[in-house]
Amino acid sequence: MLETLLPVFPVLLLFIVGYALQKISFFSPRSIGDMKKLVSNLALPALLFQAFSAIEVEASYLVLVVLVFASCALMVVLGKLLARPSRIESPYFALMMGGFEMGMLGYALFLALYGQQHLGKIALVDLGQVIFVFFVLMALLIKERGDISSPKALLRQFSSSPVIISIFSGLVVSVIKPYVGSGPFLNSLGEFVDMLSRLTVPLIAITIGYGISIQKEGLVASLKTILVRKVLSLALVLLLNTFIVDKLLGMDAMYRYAMMVMFLTPPPFVISIFMKQDDKPNMDYVANTLSLDTVVSILLIITMAAIYV
Repeated sequence: MLETLLPVFPVLLLFIVGYALQKISFFSPRSIGDMKKLVSNLALPALLFQAFSAIEVEASYLVLVVLVFASCALMVVLGKLLARPSRIESPYFALMMGGFEMGMLGYALFLALYGQQHLGKIALVDLGQVIFVFFVLMALLIKERGDISSPKALLRQFSSSPVIISIFSGLVVSVIKPYVGSGPFLNSLGEFVDMLSRLTVPLIAITIGYGISIQKEGLVASLKTILVRKVLSLALVLLLNTFIVDKLLGMDAMYRYAMMVMFLTPPPFVISIFMKQDDKPNMDYVANTLSLDTVVSILLIITMAAIYV
């Protein structure tokens, strides 16, 4: 456990620093919003470009991408079925079952635990859920808040996202890279992208720590939501790792670890952005659940990294 904790300890300290800064109101709401914009529009896209340009492209691996997408959809369906037995009436209970917060948490923890050299592996694992979040989950969120968006509008929003642009640019580079020689200009450009990407982990850790706010009111509903989500996630990832990653595809063990990290992350933070903003009871429920699940996820991921082999 100590050997696992030490690599991720600097990131944990950054979370703690962010939380401590929140307690003294170090940043204004506008400043913390600007930091998040810097991450989501520049630093994170640079990291994702690096990750997806390092993907090992093999046709058989597309099976995993499809099954991760299907798992996200299945979790939403199961969420709808389990909402009543769980005695949670919020329509966002089911929506918080599908998708994973990789960009703002999963990558930071994976890099801390396993290193930059395995970035391409976590990117491949992440691809299916990225497609699910941007095409399915966001459409469901927009529908839930009562907006009518055409498929063309959703596609435009998808294609203009810096995250999506960086992912697909990285995929293109991963395909053409073997046929393109390096040179001084490309090396300098690579250094620029690398420098920008290295802002991601510290900025994400500080802003997440700063944003953690757990309220006693509604705590039971949040805990039940997290429990249901973690049980479903663990069951699915163990099945996928055992029968698909190991037996069917015979992939490197690092893909199993990447899958475990992803499936233990919280629901996508984008839920709180695209839900109905004047619906205070549900806003409080979602915000409380995301904050609490962030803390739970960090602890679970570190624990699983120590015992899951």
